[in-house]
Amino acid sequence: MLRLLEVNNLALLDNLSFYPGAGLNVITGETGAGKSLLVGALELLLGGRAGAESVRTGSDCALLQAVFDAHLPAASEEDEEVFCSAGNDSRVVLGRELRIGGPNLCRVNGKVLSLAQLAAVTQKLIDLHGQHQQQSLLSRAVQRRLLDSYGGPQLSACLGELSGLYREYSEVQRQLHDPGGDAGLERKADFLRYQSAEIASAQLSVSEEEALEKRFKKLSQVQRLRERTAKVYDALLESASGTAVIERLGETARELAAAVLLDEELAGVKIRLDGALQELLLAARTLRDYYQSLEHDEVLLQQTVDRLDVYKKMKKKYGPTVDDVLITGQQIEAELQLSDGRQEKIAEYRQRCQLLEQRLRQTAGLLSEQRREAAVGLEKEIEAALRSLALHGARLQISVHSTETFGPNGQDRVEFLFSANSGEPLKPLAKTASGGEITRVMLAVKSVLAVQDSVPTLIFDEIDAGIGGLTVRAVAEKLRLLSRHRQVICVTHQPLLAAAADHHFLIFKQEEDGRTVTRLTKLNDTDREGELARMLGGDVQHQAALEHAREMLNTARGVSS
Repeated sequence: MLRLLEVNNLALLDNLSFYPGAGLNVITGETGAGKSLLVGALELLLGGRAGAESVRTGSDCALLQAVFDAHLPAASEEDEEVFCSAGNDSRVVLGRELRIGGPNLCRVNGKVLSLAQLAAVTQKLIDLHGQHQQQSLLSRAVQRRLLDSYGGPQLSACLGELSGLYREYSEVQRQLHDPGGDAGLERKADFLRYQSAEIASAQLSVSEEEALEKRFKKLSQVQRLRERTAKVYDALLESASGTAVIERLGETARELAAAVLLDEELAGVKIRLDGALQELLLAARTLRDYYQSLEHDEVLLQQTVDRLDVYKKMKKKYGPTVDDVLITGQQIEAELQLSDGRQEKIAEYRQRCQLLEQRLRQTAGLLSEQRREAAVGLEKEIEAALRSLALHGARLQISVHSTETFGPNGQDRVEFLFSANSGEPLKPLAKTASGGEITRVMLAVKSVLAVQDSVPTLIFDEIDAGIGGLTVRAVAEKLRLLSRHRQVICVTHQPLLAAAADHHFLIFKQEEDGRTVTRLTKLNDTDREGELARMLGGDVQHQAALEHAREMLNTARGVSS
């Protein structure tokens, strides 16, 4: 259920908040007050296209947000990634930001999604029906889903079995045809063998790479190492100026030895000084040996560079690290083993594919029979509902035509055929019904399928267009019945519909700080009487008009109670 809609800086909607309740919600107001803007904001959340001109003048962006108290419905396999990213808690928060100088941003529960992914989520939460849009009922896929919903558990189980078979069939087909035939399979195996041999012959290891890098660093810096170690050695032991550290420390040790003869308490200091002298002598000898071992070995340096180039090439091709190269080699070897054994499975796949296709056709045939049987009952109930909505001569037929090809939903092409008047031929609903007729057909369908339908919020934009009198009363009663199962939001100019509402909202324009803005407020009983009096064409201050409005409210409450 829609709990909150917030719209900021969308045309005249600078800062509008809409809190619809359960049951039937109506929105009324003068022509041009902004009802179409509010519906347009909902269309944008449903994935509708919008340009920079939609943003309020003086603003950089428009922000739309909606909060639903609802679990996201179970997604199809195609939508699984979208729904998993959106989460599955009891609150769904949708957001869309329209920027003048940049891309639009769409979010579901804080996660940025594409516009198509936003539409995939919102179509599970809102069904919007208006006079000037391509409505979902015109889609044959939607018509098929409506028929399947009416078919009940038996049809649903058959459809589930078929969908499972089709997934398995598709996977076997993919395994069978993906390599591109036997020649393609052999080419792929040859390439895998080449890659495996290349990685194996390189004989890479993390420890060797580290040792090579250290050796290269040393061999490429031999001259600098000789210079620096010679300087340190001279400073320790062979300074020509007589300032060698060890020589001076030896003199100091001899002075300290003489002092120990005078006072034995200095013996400990002498021991430490002697130890330091020995460590320095050892360090000097080590430096000397290291210096003498340094040689500029051009051959070894080139061998090291060549070996490091092998590592660099393999990491660039299979890396980015040696560990990654080795893991890739293991994966290639495993794939090669599968590829080598795959040719033996080709015949098995073909046999499995034939068996699955046979089962698919049997199950699809059973599903077609169940759909045709369900179509008869659904046709009768929809036609009865249409008569109650003042479409007395209307006929509706549900065509279930089986094709040669099948998919995850069977092999049927389901289409609603409609005639609004007696004696007129049945034609596809999308090609024959007017906007008002389509809306009433949708209302009839929704009232019949109110329990089975999973979309929690239904929005009707001016469902009363082009009707009056008893027809309006029938539509109002139908909306009230529908709102017992779903949240219904209706934009209307008809006082009879407004009187039937559980929650009545007024949309209006006013001037603030020299600019026109649109505001929305929920009406109490007294305010509703005034608004109904206005809608009836009377003077809102006239007692007779108010009495008429009060009578309409009382009558509506009596009908709905």
